Amino acid sequence: MILLLTLGFDEKFQYRALMRQGKSIEKVIIVGGFEEEKAKKALESLTNFLKTVNVPYETIEIDPRDFENIVEKVGKVILTNAGKDFMVNLSGGMRLMILAVFSAFLLTGIDATVEIETEDLTKVYYFRVSDVTLPSLSLTKDHLTILKAIKDGYSSANVISKITEIPLTTTWRRLNELRKEKLIDESNKLTTKGELLLKIYGS
Repeated sequence: MILLLTLGFDEKFQYRALMRQGKSIEKVIIVGGFEEEKAKKALESLTNFLKTVNVPYETIEIDPRDFENIVEKVGKVILTNAGKDFMVNLSGGMRLMILAVFSAFLLTGIDATVEIETEDLTKVYYFRVSDVTLPSLSLTKDHLTILKAIKDGYSSANVISKITEIPLTTTWRRLNELRKEKLIDESNKLTTKGELLLKIYGS
């Protein structure tokens, strides 16, 4: 199991998550912004512990104030590890980062067990990402190609069909599917969700 941790200035929640999961951990992924001294110290303490107990780890350094940056970076790492069992501890770090990490799982469609410990340490709550998501479209190459064309400024189905070389009837069908999933709006412009998904899948 891969344990993904959000880390801020204090690593106590992460230690507790590691102790709870114990030997089931295959690898730890630590997400955080590590420029500030307190964050650096928390990261150093946590990684020293992981080295001591011989648990492999990797870090995803993000700007904790940039939602899209976090979603993109974490989303790409999630996709790289698709097929693995994920547990995500969202008990540490800035709220924006926590929300962005959760959003990355929602947008990639990769399921995970979410673990959250309350600030007063009295309760640990678990749920699956799939518990809070509706069935979603499985993005195909056609969908991604059309999203990229829209990002490049094309909105007409006829033009999109021509530049992507996707048959017009298929283009119409894919546009309707993208609209239904709220990846594009009624005027065939990318929504925020569409932009984020394209950032994760599109390169």
